[in-house]
Amino acid sequence: MTVRQGIATRYVDAMNRGDIEAMMSLFAAGAVMRHPTGVYADADAIRTFFLEIAFGNDARLQPICEVEGEDVAWLEAEAESRVTPGKQRVVDVFRLDQNGDITDLGVYSGNVVPGSGGGDL
Repeated sequence: MTVRQGIATRYVDAMNRGDIEAMMSLFAAGAVMRHPTGVYADADAIRTFFLEIAFGNDARLQPICEVEGEDVAWLEAEAESRVTPGKQRVVDVFRLDQNGDITDLGVYSGNVVPGSGGGDL
């Protein structure tokens, strides 16, 4: 595996362990993260997001599909936390620099997984 590979796997691992140092090591200087809760436009804001929102609410990811290109990667996962009803289907889109570090992360969510206790019909 080259340095450019495995970004989604490393992201899931850092998230599920609640490891802020491992998570922050994935991001390039000047990275931006776009999430349903807001836009986090620098390392301090991204660190605060993970500590207070993601790790602070015990967010966990179960990967479904990972796709990697030359400078972009996609992760489809089921996410759970203390603040979301049931499991949520999420897609994370990672834009990467030449070193394989995240320069832009878009997190897209909203669909409750049927049968997961999130207000199923």
